[in-house]
Amino acid sequence: MKRKVNLVGQNTLTVSLPSAWAKKHNIKQGDELDVEEEGMQLRVSKEKTEKKRKKVTLNIDGLNKITINRYLWEFYRQGVEEITLVFSNELIPDYKREETINVHTRIKRVIERFIGVEIVSQKKNCIVLQTLILQEDYEKSDIILQRIYYLLKDYLDEFIASMDTFKEFHEKSYDLHDNITKFCYYYLRLLQYANLEEDKKMRLFSLFMVLDKILDKLRHTAEQVVLLKRKEHIKKILKELFTFFLEQFDVILKKQYSKEQLNALVKKRYALMHKVNREKFTLEEFKVIAECKILLDTINDFSETYIALHMEEYC
Repeated sequence: MKRKVNLVGQNTLTVSLPSAWAKKHNIKQGDELDVEEEGMQLRVSKEKTEKKRKKVTLNIDGLNKITINRYLWEFYRQGVEEITLVFSNELIPDYKREETINVHTRIKRVIERFIGVEIVSQKKNCIVLQTLILQEDYEKSDIILQRIYYLLKDYLDEFIASMDTFKEFHEKSYDLHDNITKFCYYYLRLLQYANLEEDKKMRLFSLFMVLDKILDKLRHTAEQVVLLKRKEHIKKILKELFTFFLEQFDVILKKQYSKEQLNALVKKRYALMHKVNREKFTLEEFKVIAECKILLDTINDFSETYIALHMEEYC
């Protein structure tokens, strides 16, 4: 049902309660009601309701390292507040390294990527994780989005600046990658409770799932660059690709971005794509380009996200 908003005094906005609901619950003048904000919605109740913690339990027997990672990452992104892991075997397979690893050690390593999550109970066959994120933290999503942009910019700037002595950068690139990923997951968790319409949340969520793949590709790019003997040629191309990627990301940070600017960005993308396609690369250089060419394929993701976030301008 729709209710009209009324102005009382100079600053107070009020909405009347449905008469049938008020009578049913014996609401009288002077009663106190509990009002709880849930994104774009307000929940009104006669008595204060205790919010139930979002809990899950997962038996990880038979699961490998990567599968466990996927479960934990998705639980975190979906806003789960308590995760209980149960198991009968403390060793789990790591197929990539063809070995077994200790589950307690692995879980400690994984949650380093989860801001606000701690191990609150650890037994021989059970680990309990809880989030310590406060309600007010969920209002910081815009700040975290900007933080991710600057972390990415610093990473890409240092990537280019370190090309002549790349081994040192490559050695710490995994830690830099993990730090950016940590803030991306944190942003997706905050997004669950952000004051945004659901369709806008879905668009941002989709964009950040693409960004997650891009971060992996950037790490793979670093793995190929460290093998190059001569880097002068590829350095110029990478700098242009990185600059263009940051221009795309900057689109969703802007409050105003005209149709003409979006159009120009698409034009720039194709000009850069044609330039890369015409370049002659050695086999080693081509392996680098193959890993990071995805940066040219995200123009639709960023531009469509911007349009979705500003739909009211076209209605």
